Formats: sequence, C-alpha cells, structure tokens
Amino acid sequence: MQNLQFIVALDATARFVHAFVAEEAELPVDCEELVGQPLGKYVKSDSDSRRLRATFAECLFTSEPQECVVVGQSGASYHFLFEKVVHDSGQVLRLKDEVVVISLISIMHEPVELTRREEQIVRLICTDMTNAEIARELKVKSSTIETHRQNIRQKLGVKGNAGVVLYGVRHGLAD
Repeated sequence: MQNLQFIVALDATARFVHAFVAEEAELPVDCEELVGQPLGKYVKSDSDSRRLRATFAECLFTSEPQECVVVGQSGASYHFLFEKVVHDSGQVLRLKDEVVVISLISIMHEPVELTRREEQIVRLICTDMTNAEIARELKVKSSTIETHRQNIRQKLGVKGNAGVVLYGVRHGLAD
C-alpha cells in the first residue's frame, strides 16, 4: 500500500516553499502550515530531524534521489523520498529555480507486529536472498515465502524489498 501522499518543495536553505496534497490521507502535518518552516520541525527526535536534513543535503549536493524513514510526533514512521528538480515556470517558486522535492510515500503506524517467522524472513531478505534461497534455508516451498513477503509488505505498507530492508535496518533485523 505504498503510495504518493503529498509532495512539497524546499529551497536550498531547507525551508518549505510549496506543498501539494496528492490524495486524501492521514498526513503528519497540515501542508499549508509547512510553507516557510524548516525541514525536520515535525519529527519526534532531534536525531531523526538531523538525519532528515542530512538526507536533504545529500540529495541537494549529489543530485541523486535519497530515501529516509523518520518517526513523526504521532509515533508513526514516515518514509520520504527526496528528488532534486529544476522548476522553471516561475509561477509558484521564486527562490532560485532549483529545489528539492520531498514526497511522503508511505506511513507505517507503530508498532507493526510481525510474527517470528516474518521477522526471520525479513532478516533473510536483508541479506539479499531470493525466495528460492529463503525457501531452501527454511525448508518450505517458494510459494510460501512469496505469501510471507506479501503479508510483510502489506503490514509495513511498502511496495518492494527496499521498504522491507529499511524496516529491517530500522528495527535491528539486519546485520
């Protein structure tokens, strides 16, 4: 159930300059209140705020997309994607035409309760094992592993392995 829920644009000083709600969803903040605010204001901890700003800086300087998962003040985990874009219409954004777009692509309400078997499979996914390799390791059918993967992705609200690995790293299930 990973999907795009809102998009905001930040200027080079990491201040919000524009917000767009992509669909009706439970958002961490009112997008209109973001304009003019610094990045990281609405996360729960200072370390998450610093990590969010560092991810922004990495995207700004490398021009490569960057992902970051942080915990909001509500206690839910938010999965963000930063992408550097050039906005040249001059209609909405006036601060240098180069901005970073941050997109909220999924919300994971804590705590996510995975079974012991699902946690075991997340650990193996984090080692980059295929369904067939995990099935051999656990002595089950490959189709059973695919069913577990689907259940895990659904519980975490992610689309693919990257979201599962992010969860595994964040929750100590990856080496």
